[in-house]
Amino acid sequence: MAKISLPTISSGYATTTQLNNAFDAIETEFQDKVLYRDNPTGEPNVMEQDLDMNSNKLTNVAGIEVGGVDYLASMQTVYNNYVSITQNVTVSTSSPSGGSDGDIWFKVSS
Repeated sequence: MAKISLPTISSGYATTTQLNNAFDAIETEFQDKVLYRDNPTGEPNVMEQDLDMNSNKLTNVAGIEVGGVDYLASMQTVYNNYVSITQNVTVSTSSPSGGSDGDIWFKVSS
């Protein structure tokens, strides 16, 4: 089924009415079924169905927010914590000879 069904416009006295009806049908489709990249102020611009990306990626995304949680910021925090923790882990074959309180030391036998 076509996304927009328009009447065939023939010559004659009803042509103007048919043309106006076709324009009304186009307007209705744009108002009710199109997601705008640059939405007019005050107009709704929401998804009403799932968007199938057909295995394509979203690129250049500033943020991903789901249920009020910014996942990109959360992942950056996890990464920063990982880096912070790994900088305080030492693996050595000898006993600790320095470091700070809270550092993690692993002594391995050779």
